[in-house]
Amino acid sequence: MILHYYEKGQRGNPVALFIHGSASDATVWLNELNIVAARGFHCIAVDLRGHGETRSLMQPLEHVKLDIDTHLHDMQETLEHLDIIRTRFDKDEDKETWLATGKHKRIIIVTHSFGGIVALSIAERFPNLVEKLCLVCMSPKLIFPMKELLHFVVGKPLEFVQKNLDMFQLSPLRSRYKSSVTTNAHVLKEIYKHVSNWNSFRKMARTSCQVHYAAGRFDMVAPAWLIYRMHLRTPGSTFELFKWSSHALMEDEPEKFRTWLLTCLSSDVAA
Repeated sequence: MILHYYEKGQRGNPVALFIHGSASDATVWLNELNIVAARGFHCIAVDLRGHGETRSLMQPLEHVKLDIDTHLHDMQETLEHLDIIRTRFDKDEDKETWLATGKHKRIIIVTHSFGGIVALSIAERFPNLVEKLCLVCMSPKLIFPMKELLHFVVGKPLEFVQKNLDMFQLSPLRSRYKSSVTTNAHVLKEIYKHVSNWNSFRKMARTSCQVHYAAGRFDMVAPAWLIYRMHLRTPGSTFELFKWSSHALMEDEPEKFRTWLLTCLSSDVAA
């Protein structure tokens, strides 16, 4: 599936790919797309399967598969559509010609929460493609009691909310949290099923690209102390603590977040 995406900047410039978290969509990155594109990047923000404008491509919903491999396949098709990667060539000389154009340059991936799991899978599948991972609020695993709480929330409580969407959409919630209650319950259940036992400690230790971590001090979903432990196990990585943020730190401290992001994008060597 070719995902819906927003695009800013000139094609041919270094690529910055933005991937949102579960129960969100690509609009969370729109401000960053403009800022990063102005720094000379070709910016792309995708709506993952089941989210944002990509939701309309999913029918019938009850048969939708949302495991990590499905998201990875979607990302591969989308990047091939944008001619950022190519995995199929008619002839060897076609591959040599494509490589000679320089279009195979490595990319930077900026993610939030679950989007980091997708990005890590991309880096594993295409180790020569990814130059940097900027992982925002990505927990290496779900821990007690959040794991049990999310299991509860994606059941009857979410079904109740979605039966009363008119009331919740009128509430003074930030757009980030409104998207959380409007994302289809089946989609969130599928994602939870595949990440509930996720553990990325070993995967991150084997990562060959640069990795930059950002964590919110008051984040209950992806605790800062746990992300810091992952940073210590990731060779050459950096860690930034946002002292007044929870899980949506790009909304909690937007100016600091953009400064951090631009610093990560411009750095040649991890600190």
